Amino acid sequence: MGLSVRTMNKRHRREHRLTEGGTNSAGIIIAGYDARHGGQVYSIPLGGSLHRQPYAIGGSGSTYIYGYCDANWREDMSEEQGVAFVKGALQEAIRWDGSSGGVIRMVVLTAEGAVRHLYLPDNEYTGPGVK
Repeated sequence: MGLSVRTMNKRHRREHRLTEGGTNSAGIIIAGYDARHGGQVYSIPLGGSLHRQPYAIGGSGSTYIYGYCDANWREDMSEEQGVAFVKGALQEAIRWDGSSGGVIRMVVLTAEGAVRHLYLPDNEYTGPGVK
């Protein structure tokens, strides 16, 4: 049985002594799927607070894609639409942020499990992408 997001957050805070004046060095995005709640996404920013969100973005390229995400996010996207949304957001981050790299790696989580995707700039990030 896996740990709950709240338990993971408490452990992370304890391990990094956030309650004793220490500092967190990175934000964390946690996602998963369960039969009771379906897909879930949580963000734990530098301060260590826990936020459930429809989606989460982070990293140096995230500052360039907030507008893209606000304009293109929709609840109840199909898997294909969700993959296209993430690919589009990451392509924008890569285009505008020199530290965002050039390869798109993502994992699609469903009730059936996890499927890894890899998209390369050599073929302009076209599919199939599944590895």
